[in-house]
Amino acid sequence: MRKQDYGTNENPSSSSGQALESRTAPPRDAAAIHPLRHEVMAETNARPALPAATPCICEHLVFLSGELDAQKDWENVRRVAQQLGKTLGDEAQQQLVLENDNVIFKWERHTEFCSYTALRKDPPDGEDSVFGSAINIDLITGSHAAPPEQQGAESPGTLVQTPAIRPGGKPIVALRFYVDTPEHSRWSASGETDLLIDTRVVAVTANGGRTKIMTDFNFHADGYSRFLVQDTSGNANRLGRVIQRLIDIETYRTLALITWPLAKSAGQDIGHIDGELRKLIQEIGSEGSDGAGPEDQARLLSELTALAARAETVGAETNFRFSAAKAYYSIVTSRLGELREERIEGYQRLSSFIERRLGPAIRSFQAILDRQNSTSERIARASSLLRTRVDVELERQNQDLLASMDRRSQLQLRLQQTVEGLSVAAVSYYCIGILSWLLKGIPKAFMPIDPAVITTVAAPFIILSIWLMVRRIRKSAHDSGKKP
Repeated sequence: MRKQDYGTNENPSSSSGQALESRTAPPRDAAAIHPLRHEVMAETNARPALPAATPCICEHLVFLSGELDAQKDWENVRRVAQQLGKTLGDEAQQQLVLENDNVIFKWERHTEFCSYTALRKDPPDGEDSVFGSAINIDLITGSHAAPPEQQGAESPGTLVQTPAIRPGGKPIVALRFYVDTPEHSRWSASGETDLLIDTRVVAVTANGGRTKIMTDFNFHADGYSRFLVQDTSGNANRLGRVIQRLIDIETYRTLALITWPLAKSAGQDIGHIDGELRKLIQEIGSEGSDGAGPEDQARLLSELTALAARAETVGAETNFRFSAAKAYYSIVTSRLGELREERIEGYQRLSSFIERRLGPAIRSFQAILDRQNSTSERIARASSLLRTRVDVELERQNQDLLASMDRRSQLQLRLQQTVEGLSVAAVSYYCIGILSWLLKGIPKAFMPIDPAVITTVAAPFIILSIWLMVRRIRKSAHDSGKKP
């Protein structure tokens, strides 16, 4: 990669981010291309690997700063830029690469973390760090070197506590790469015993066998995990890509495994929910619940609803992290494939070590996620079963009520028919009585027939007429009741 990609020394106030922006600026006739073309092209060339010319030291730090600390991270980057003699603007960016004679510095902001990478070119003998040495700010301790006017009795470059930089908490990933060659083995000659824990060393070759990588996958007293890289290719860009793959592997492996404490807690919560759910299901399915009253059914339904809420809460807290862990795992496996490692006799391979520990964790996350979904489905089925039982009970009660109403209707019909018969008799009696009294009031000269005979003959016709009239009234009322 060309030096001007990272800034030049002739213009200390410029940054590589500005240089990259100028080279990828849209054409003068912006209407000639799609408006998203420039953004897509910028993303295609984003996050370049730093060229690593041997010998060098490379340090990489990752902070879980989240999406809300972008401006705070940018303030930290501006302070680092001042150490490198660069001046940055106030507007936060997503990535930045700076360079001077001794150091290449890269900062990247991702969705939930930001990373600081610094590469020290040809460090002097005795210098084994970048942050806190070549860059006089230690991102782990939050301290920086005392300025010259304060270095009186103190030794030059003494670290003092200061609020000059406030990273977003402690780094979740801290890596240091010692890069040299077999001809000038500054660190790799005795690194396995002096820099690494020799009983836990993992070693492979990459880059077609021209790059040897050794690590112990442990963090040391300075807080860093260490990698020894011995390269014979002489290609700084290719070696930089190898180191970038190692950085990605360690970064995303760690970010995937930070889900493990949450997964253990979620597994315990789901276990408790499962136990309570089994008891509720047994109570729902027991013989005694057949005769359970509405209060018991309402209580069971309320407890099932509470379990469903707890299960959804656990899912809401873990689904994102489990999905992120799976995505990070896929990146790790992809980078391991791109590394094209080759085994060194007597050492465990990088991919074997990582897969042996990361693979089971990811499968455990998936198992817990499947258990969460299964528990939620079981709660839903139990709730549906209980609701069905409640509905059946309500339907049975409704049937009993309808049967009771039907019996009442039958009784009312019989009573109505009885009343109708009595009413016919009563009305007939009064009508015959009135007719008898009317006939008795007529003089015998005008009534040759005995009134009693006339009343006796007319009685059946009066009774029949009244019965037909009552029947017609009842039929009319019945027909009107059928109409909507």
